[in-house]
Parts: sequence; C-alpha cells; structure tokens
Amino acid sequence: MKFLENTLKILTVGAVCLSLSACFDPEKEDLLKKVKGLTHPEQIITAIGPANKIIDDGAHKYWRYSASGGDVCFSVVGSMALRMAC
Repeated sequence: MKFLENTLKILTVGAVCLSLSACFDPEKEDLLKKVKGLTHPEQIITAIGPANKIIDDGAHKYWRYSASGGDVCFSVVGSMALRMAC
C-alpha cells in the first residue's frame, strides 16, 4: 500500500512539473534560430507561432514575442516581416 501511495505522489509531482514547463517563455536565442532568414509573416508564424502581443496600426503591425533573455519583435507590412528592436 505504501508503494502505491509513493508512486502516486511521484506521478503527481511529475505531472505538475510538466504542466508548469509549458508556462515559461522560450529562450530568445531559440526563437532567433528558428526565424533566421525568414521575412514572410506566414513563415514566422509557422516557425514560432503567433505573437504574444500585436499592435495593429492599419497597414503596419508590430509583433512582440515574449522570451527569456529579451523579447523578439517584428515590424510587419503586407507580406514583409523584419526583425526590429523592441
């Protein structure tokens, strides 16, 4: 019986750790590696997903991705997306 209780505790702690790991921001370097050389908005979304924050100024959009080590931002106009300082 004690073995079963300990096993359930270990499994519960493991499940909590896995669920919490999805809450942390990716590393800035990882995001930059995935988007290196990409300039089309759809390519960027495919590589790293939708932005955490989007500011829409009509034809001009600003995309901001939260990352540990510093955010990653893009200026998006039509079919062109260029990395910019945040």
